[in-house]
This record gives sequence, structure tokens and C-alpha cells, in this order.
Amino acid sequence: MAGPPIATVPKAEVHLMLLRNISLPAAFMVAAFAQTPPPVPRNSSQPIYRITIVQRTTPAINYSHRSEPTRIDFRGTALLPEAHGDAWVENRRGATMIDAHFKDVPPPTRFGAQYLTYVVWAISPDGRAQSVGELIANGADKGHLVASTPMQAFALIVTAEPYYSVTQPSDVVVMENAIRPETVGEVQQVNATYELMPRREYTYTVPPSRRITEETGPSVSMQEYEATLATYQAQNAINIARAAGADRYAPERLSRAEEIYNQARMLPPKSLGEQVVAKMREAAQAAEDARVIAVKRADQDRNAQQQAQTNAATKQAVLDRAAMEAAQSQARAEEEQAREEAARAAADEQARQQLEAQNASRAAQDQQRIPVQSADRSRIPPPDSTRQTRAVLRQRLSMSFETLDSPRGLVVVIPNAQLENGASMENTRQRISMIASELRAYPSLRVEVDGNTDGGTPEAARRLSIELANRVRDMLVMDGISPAMVRLQGFGASRPMASNATPVGREQNKRVEVVISGDAIGNQAAWDRGYDLRPR
Repeated sequence: MAGPPIATVPKAEVHLMLLRNISLPAAFMVAAFAQTPPPVPRNSSQPIYRITIVQRTTPAINYSHRSEPTRIDFRGTALLPEAHGDAWVENRRGATMIDAHFKDVPPPTRFGAQYLTYVVWAISPDGRAQSVGELIANGADKGHLVASTPMQAFALIVTAEPYYSVTQPSDVVVMENAIRPETVGEVQQVNATYELMPRREYTYTVPPSRRITEETGPSVSMQEYEATLATYQAQNAINIARAAGADRYAPERLSRAEEIYNQARMLPPKSLGEQVVAKMREAAQAAEDARVIAVKRADQDRNAQQQAQTNAATKQAVLDRAAMEAAQSQARAEEEQAREEAARAAADEQARQQLEAQNASRAAQDQQRIPVQSADRSRIPPPDSTRQTRAVLRQRLSMSFETLDSPRGLVVVIPNAQLENGASMENTRQRISMIASELRAYPSLRVEVDGNTDGGTPEAARRLSIELANRVRDMLVMDGISPAMVRLQGFGASRPMASNATPVGREQNKRVEVVISGDAIGNQAAWDRGYDLRPR
């Protein structure tokens, strides 16, 4: 099976032995992955096969301080079983030195077009990964690495990467450290679990115009090889950073990486190979920094959007809850209002029944009182004029409330204290019932109920005076006086009887006057008479 085209590298630049395509035996693929992957279309950018490993364990060695180095082995994983190697590890003051040799390490492009190099990692027992160096194999598939790490207990692994300056290992683990028999009893073993970055973090889609054919270039010198390899790694790093959103989230850092890359491109690769490698590695490092920054800022942006959505949802939930509580409160208020209306209706019905009973009782009493009243009236000389009728009616009304005889008519004065709800209210009803009983004997009379108050704004005083007059009018009507016979007026505080400066005066001013007039009692007060001014 032929490998996929190399990503981001123009065809005219393919002249590196590293980029030759290497096929994997079908039997190996079946044994390693339990199934043969589907064929890759010619224009597809997918790798030869996919690896879904995201977590692995490997033994970590505790290189305690001692005077002599310790030797360990490297063994290939299922991805690269033929690879192997060894290393001398020495714990010195302040650092642990690693001198490693590797054999049978083919080009990393066999795992995908984006993989251009190998990186050796030190993994702490708690999963922290640190890159200790890049493994560059020579033409004989051999490599040598001398590096150091500040860790004392760690595991060593080798991964295929798109460029040397990646900050986290990919999931393509090709080799792991192994303990040699002679180190038994000299080291402390722990299990190191390390999280590996999914491959998608270091991939991008290459336009068809930039894909490479399966041609193989001529052999080159090691200096040209390293310069070209560094160039391709820088290209990979820049394109991967751009695919991660660095042009949006870290444009300054990405521009810096591209600037360094363009400066290195201007250097002649044959005469200044070391300078090209240094510049290209600097560009790859700047691109990796841009990618890391972009990933972090994209996560922050995404978290901010999620937080905004959460806040909006919370706010909407609060509004919905408030609306629901308002609806429930309104429903409770309507239910309470319905209960109150039902209670009022029941009370009104009870009052009506009581009133009917009282009227029936009063009618019976009136029937019993007729002989007595006839006897009482027999003591009074029958009136020979309306003036006498007026005087008799005033006398009878005075038995209930103070009654004045005025040019307006007979004025029955009902104090406000007699109209307040309480024990006196029933007494007031009985007195007004007696007034109504007297008025029923004179159907032609007119009745005017005037309300008066002791102060306040004109409008408020008028409203209060009308309310007081209404109370008396309702009681008269309930006692049989025709509503057409009764007129109602509210004078507010415009007709005081005394000064409002004292409580007694205010009480006198706050009253209801029932004015009775008509032809039956005449239009002249009993005390008003004419005088003969002729000389005698």
C-alpha cells in the first residue's frame, strides 16, 4: 500500500531521501489493527491507517542518585516492531543525562504525510511530558541522541511528530523504554500513565495543488538533508498553527513565524546549512507557540460563549420562573377575589333576609302601634293649617335625632359618630327606621339627604360627604322610602356649623342633614311670622 502524499510541500522541492514512500506489509497491518483499512482515494489527505490510542501506560524508572550510569533498552511498539535501541542514563547533580542509540528506524512519513520527524519524550509518573530531543535517523535508519532532563523518575518514549517543537506527544508511539535484566534491583519501577494528544490536533487539509506525487528524489548530503527536513517541519508547523486558528487568535506570533521562515528561505541551503536549520527550527518553535496560544484562546472563546449561553439560559429561566410565580399569584388573587365575592353575596343575602324579617316585624309593630298613635294624636288638637302639621312632624322627628325648623324645611341632623360601624350603628338604623315610618305617612313630601365634612381638599371632602349621605339614603330606601322621593347632595366642607379649630367643632361639621320639605308642611318655618307695623 503506498503512503499518502506529503502535506504542504510543493513537488518541485521533493528531493529528499526522507520523503520516499514506504509501504507496510498487509500481514503486519492485520495483526496490529485486526482489520485492513479502506483504500485511500488518490486525492484524499487521510493517512495510511488511523490510530485511536489516547492513553497508554509504560514503566517509569526511578534513576536515584548513584555514581555509575544505568543502561536501558528501547523496544518498538506494534506500530514499529522492528525498531529497537538502548541508552545509558546517568543521574548527575541537577540533571539526568541520556545517551541513546536507535536502529531500524525508517522515515516517519510511513505513518502519514504530516509526520516528518521523531521526538523522544520523558514522561513523569503523574503523566507530565517533556521533550528531551529530536531523533534524526541517517541513511542507514540509525540515530543517536544525547540529551538531559531535570526529572529523576520518568519513562522514555519515541513518537512520530509533524515537527520537532511540538509541546505534547502525539498518539503515534513507536518505541518505549524497557528494563534490562542487569538493572533489576537497582531501580524503582512505577507505572506512568500519560495522556497523548489526538492526531487531529496536528493535522490539516492540504489543497490538491500542493500535494506530492509518489516520486523519489536523489540522495543528498546529511547537511542538505537536515536543512530540507527543518524546512518541511517549519512548513508543517506554520500550516498546522494556521489550521488551529492562529491567524485569528495569535496573528502576531504566526506572522513572526512566517517572517523567520521567509528569512531562512533566502539563505542558500548548501553553503549555510546550519543557519538554515537554526532559522527553520526557530520558525517551527514560533509556529508551535502560535498554535498553543490559538488553542488556549479558542478554548477561552468557546468557554465564554458557553458561559454567555448558560447565563442567558439562567436569566431566561429566572424570567420564566418569575412569570410562572406571577401567574400563580394572579390565579391565587382571582381565587381569593372569587371567595370574597361569594362571601359578600352570602352576606348580602343574609342581610336581605334579616331586613325582610325586620320589615315584617316592624310592620307588625306598626299595626300594633296604630291605636296608640291615634290616642296620642287625639291629645293634640287637629292641625288647622300646614304650620300645625309642620310643628307636629318636627316634634315626632325630634324623637330620633335633633330636628331643626328652617326655611329649607325640617332638617334632621345625624352626627357622623352615629354613622360609624360599631355598636351605635344598629341604634342609628332603628332611629332612621322611625324617621322613614313618619315620612311614609306623607307621600307628597320631598326628602334631600345632604352630606357635610370637616375639611380636606375640595374633591376629597366632596367624595367623603357623598359617601356619608349615601349611607343614610340607603337606610331610608331599605325602610320603604321610594328612591324617587329621595335626593342626594354632597357639600364637602363648604357649610360648616362651627370652627374646625377644635375637635368639638369638627365633629359638628361632619354630619348628614335630612331636609324634608313639601306642600304638606308648607314653606314657612313655625318660628317665622309677620308683624303689624301700623301705629296703635
